[in-house]
Amino acid sequence: MSWAPNETASQLWNERCIFIGQLIGAIGYGVHLTLFCQCVPALCARKSGPRNRELLIFVFILFTLGSIGNATTFLFAQKSFIDDRDYPGGPGAYFVEQSTDWSAVVCNSVYIVNTWFQDGILLYRFWAIWFRNYYIVVVPALAFFTSMILSAILIAELCQPGNSFWTAISMKLAIPYWAISISITVILTALIAGRLLFMRYRLDKLVGARTSTPYVTITAMLVESAALYSINGLVFLVSYGVNSPSQNLWLPLLGQTQSIAPLLIILRVAQGQAWSGGTADQLTSIRFEKRIPATRTTNAESTTVLDTLHSGPTNGRVGSHQDLEHKEDEGESESEFRAVVV
Repeated sequence: MSWAPNETASQLWNERCIFIGQLIGAIGYGVHLTLFCQCVPALCARKSGPRNRELLIFVFILFTLGSIGNATTFLFAQKSFIDDRDYPGGPGAYFVEQSTDWSAVVCNSVYIVNTWFQDGILLYRFWAIWFRNYYIVVVPALAFFTSMILSAILIAELCQPGNSFWTAISMKLAIPYWAISISITVILTALIAGRLLFMRYRLDKLVGARTSTPYVTITAMLVESAALYSINGLVFLVSYGVNSPSQNLWLPLLGQTQSIAPLLIILRVAQGQAWSGGTADQLTSIRFEKRIPATRTTNAESTTVLDTLHSGPTNGRVGSHQDLEHKEDEGESESEFRAVVV
């Protein structure tokens, strides 16, 4: 005997996506909570770190918004699947048609506001990694403010009775808003990752392929460029644009990755591993250590040649790759020096 509800296969698939999406979003919130618990003590431990107070406030804002979004998501799911489960059309219909319920409106609003913070910090990181060039951020900044305006209008529309994310007017606002926001993220992700890849190439060329720094690893590229949010956003936007039920799998997680991606960056900042304005200078700052002239010992039967290097702060000096060119002009070859990143 079957106890399945009297609903079509497509309705059941839609409801499964909604239910599973809530669980995936809960996993995302667990990651968010873990990062929050790591960021706060790491930032508090930085005695002389710049902008510690601002970063702490930013972390608490993200966590507060993410927590409210997670709680209201579950509250609305509870109403859909338990409190009002006999709603005509089932939980899937309730999820769409009653999305002006206060819990759904609050959930959507805090996640939209969360997008502003996610896009804002990514724009700032892009500016910092591209040598604080104001001209290069003009177009992304305009797109960012356009996205904010569209999303603010969308919040106002979602508060109107009878509206939802899937009504015509909301989709006309939501698709451009998400398209602009996610496009900014994808483009800036590519440019940030490309810049770090280029710096890694230059560093390898300068000091050898075995050299490694926390600024140009693959992990650094993925974290600093907020690639996690870009991937999640692209998958959701495509499914939302074609109105696929699978969009409900990714939407709750998207709300949490909006906080996870910035917190990963802030954690690297707190640990002193994130790219800053002086990182480019640091990566090209090199200590050259000159080789001691060979010591030759000769006796009647054999000749022993010892070749050593100066080491330690007394013999080393700080310079850049121009120093190597200068030394080569004086007749000394690159093989006579050992370069170390400092």
